[in-house]
Amino acid sequence: MDVLLCRASTLTWSQSISPCLHSSAKPFSRCEAKKFRVFCTSDHTQKASQMTVSVTGATGFIGRRLVQRLQADNHQVRVLTRSRSKAELIFPGKKTRFFPGVMIAEEPQWRDCIQGSTAVVNLAGTPIGTRWSSEIKKEIKESRIRVTSKVVDLINESPEGVRPSVLVSATALGYYGTSETEVFDESSPSGNDYLAEVCREWEGTALKVNKDVRLALIRIGIVLGKDGGALAKMIPLFMMFAGGPLGSGQQWYLLFILWTPFN
Repeated sequence: MDVLLCRASTLTWSQSISPCLHSSAKPFSRCEAKKFRVFCTSDHTQKASQMTVSVTGATGFIGRRLVQRLQADNHQVRVLTRSRSKAELIFPGKKTRFFPGVMIAEEPQWRDCIQGSTAVVNLAGTPIGTRWSSEIKKEIKESRIRVTSKVVDLINESPEGVRPSVLVSATALGYYGTSETEVFDESSPSGNDYLAEVCREWEGTALKVNKDVRLALIRIGIVLGKDGGALAKMIPLFMMFAGGPLGSGQQWYLLFILWTPFN
């Protein structure tokens, strides 16, 4: 059975029909009949499936790929940033063809962007892959809680008709603490170290969102990508034969692999 997808004005076959339908040399009665169904989607249906997504942390390692993927799938993206100049360097749209549908908004415009969005994705936070000090640790925690609290407040204050229906808020596997023997799942208790404390308060802030809004907390592990994050820092050392074992070899992680959806 052939299942075909097409626009309302165009019909495209997934495979050719029996050759006898293209030739008068054989009687039509001798052709092998093939049943098929055709599913057509109109432009109206495609537009109805488009989303408007507001993203914090869009200039970060994960956020950039998320924006690329959303745009590649023809969704509207609103980048919520504290630095328009930085965001415009990463998402050039006015003078290039790469990000023409991306709206960039600084904090005073966040309210207008969130209202009317289908969903909000909250990824903002100071990177943890740096040398820690008491000041850095304070900023790691406060940056996440500050932005999450602002996003939640703006969603909760939005009138019902324009309130986003989904909040996707990042958190991390640091929630569980560390162990070389334990196996964790989403029902496991939180750990008792610094990163677990950060994640508990981070998630607790997101949980204050209006109960009519579906909340997805995503506990992200180590993310690997060739042009950023942990892998990009390690590769040059190994290419100079200066790399070494990463721990005892008994440790294990949940890894996320990032790729760019287009060249």
